[in-house]
Amino acid sequence: MPINILLLAYLVCFIFLAWKNFRLAIGWLILCLPAYLIRFNFGPLPSTLLEINFAVIFIIWLIRYFKTDWLNIKSTIKQNKTIFVFVGFFLLSTIVSIFWGAWDDPVFSRSILKATGIWRAYFLEPLLLFFVLIGRNGDSTTNKSKIKSNDLVKFLVISGLSVGLLAIVQKITGYLYSPSLWDDVLNGRVTSFFTSPNAIGLYLSPLVALLAILLLKRKEEKFNFLKITLYILLLLIILTAIIFSFSQGAWVALGVAFVFCAIIFGYKKIAIFTIMTAVIMAWTIPSLKEAVTFNDQAGRNRLELWKYSAEYLTTSPTNFIFGSGLRQFFNEVQRPHYDVKKMERLIYPHNLLLNFWLETGLLGMISFVGILICASSLSILLCKKNLMLGAGFLLALLIIFIHGLVDVPYFKNDLSMIFWIIIASILMTKSQPEK
Repeated sequence: MPINILLLAYLVCFIFLAWKNFRLAIGWLILCLPAYLIRFNFGPLPSTLLEINFAVIFIIWLIRYFKTDWLNIKSTIKQNKTIFVFVGFFLLSTIVSIFWGAWDDPVFSRSILKATGIWRAYFLEPLLLFFVLIGRNGDSTTNKSKIKSNDLVKFLVISGLSVGLLAIVQKITGYLYSPSLWDDVLNGRVTSFFTSPNAIGLYLSPLVALLAILLLKRKEEKFNFLKITLYILLLLIILTAIIFSFSQGAWVALGVAFVFCAIIFGYKKIAIFTIMTAVIMAWTIPSLKEAVTFNDQAGRNRLELWKYSAEYLTTSPTNFIFGSGLRQFFNEVQRPHYDVKKMERLIYPHNLLLNFWLETGLLGMISFVGILICASSLSILLCKKNLMLGAGFLLALLIIFIHGLVDVPYFKNDLSMIFWIIIASILMTKSQPEK
């Protein structure tokens, strides 16, 4: 009962905030992205604090702003037809994957319910938030209900503060780990709010690109010592947390992004030096050499998962086209090869393309790649309009893709939200008048 009262009080306060200051409510939603880990039930229905925050925002948006925002949405779609064609096919493929994955389940209704819950959290809610954001696009200095891309960038990077600080506290004290990991062997790695060390790198790595660009952007604006100091401190906290997580995929993604950043801003010698240093280290340090050649345990596991996935997709035309369906990777792909002594039970193949191919079918994978390509192209065009911000978006997308070659940078409540917030930010920046 006390928990229900506390939740009700929070709900009333957040409704009041969203009604009075919609922009700040969006900011709170982004700051609380890890709140999907706070779970509870509304009667028989499971939910999370993140979903409650989103539901309040979406309902208030429908009541107060939809009629006017629809014009903004229509205008954005007309100006960016290609990316929205891919968005439409992407949504269609995710809906099909709900039923495809449940088709062979003996308890069809149970499987449909489970798949629908996954679909709602990973696809429906992030896409609805995406449309809310592009609908509310405007000059936020004159209206508390309007939002601009710069607001979203700042909210995103600040959301990394709590994740980074908790990771550092875990490393220093050895306490405050997730209860589900008390019996796991972490070898000194931190997890922050999450149940896996790699989740820190997946969450924080794209934010590094956006935060670095905010720092560089200070050169174009009036010097503000306090802002620069806070940004530098936040960047150090985030980078330290990524180091303590020992997420090798995040390290590689950030390294590649740094090289591209040096090239974009004309520091080719630094880029060449970085590449040469990385190559020398990779071939002279045994642990790094094992990692880059996939000879360590994690690398061998991934090769096995990719092998199983390729075999499943090429077994029949239906598997090739439709994949395995939402949250069916273990049942359909890994289970025939499963050996508890060799590898733990997994729900994804740890590769961005295979993840989408198996979960949402060939159309879903192609659509997602199309969205990435379109967003990257728009970011390149934005570089002509605003070099710092355009480069930040481009590098954030690059980090997601590079890290996604060996991990799962989308299929999680917070990560899917981050992805669509970044896509919305790109479109919002493109639609703003050139300065």
